[in-house]
Amino acid sequence: MTKKANNEAANEAEVVEVETAETDQQTKDKSEKNAEIFSRVFYTLLFFFIGWVTLWVFFFVVLIQFGFLLITGQVNTNLKGFNTEVGAFIFDMIKYLSFQTNNKPFPFRDWPYDENTKDENKSELNDSEPVEVGK
Repeated sequence: MTKKANNEAANEAEVVEVETAETDQQTKDKSEKNAEIFSRVFYTLLFFFIGWVTLWVFFFVVLIQFGFLLITGQVNTNLKGFNTEVGAFIFDMIKYLSFQTNNKPFPFRDWPYDENTKDENKSELNDSEPVEVGK
């Protein structure tokens, strides 16, 4: 009888150990998931603020570009290239903020957006052609 009681006690101890290990794993998984969520919230707020500032820069450069267009009749190619890169950066931020991707934009990836977007975003305005403004 004591041998049977010892076996039952050992089986109960094994069940308790397995349940404890499963509970510990579930707690660890839950804490890792919470850390990921809080990290995502932090980066979302950070990129929202950076995006807000970047949009203002983008619009300011657009206004300067209109000034060049009015004065010279042509767009400035340097500003055009800069706004292409800024637009790609804003697009990457929007994809991250809207949960379309988990890839974080610029500080967490390389900057040269112009190399990635050169073939994708063919410009309608040819740099060598003057821009005609309708009257």
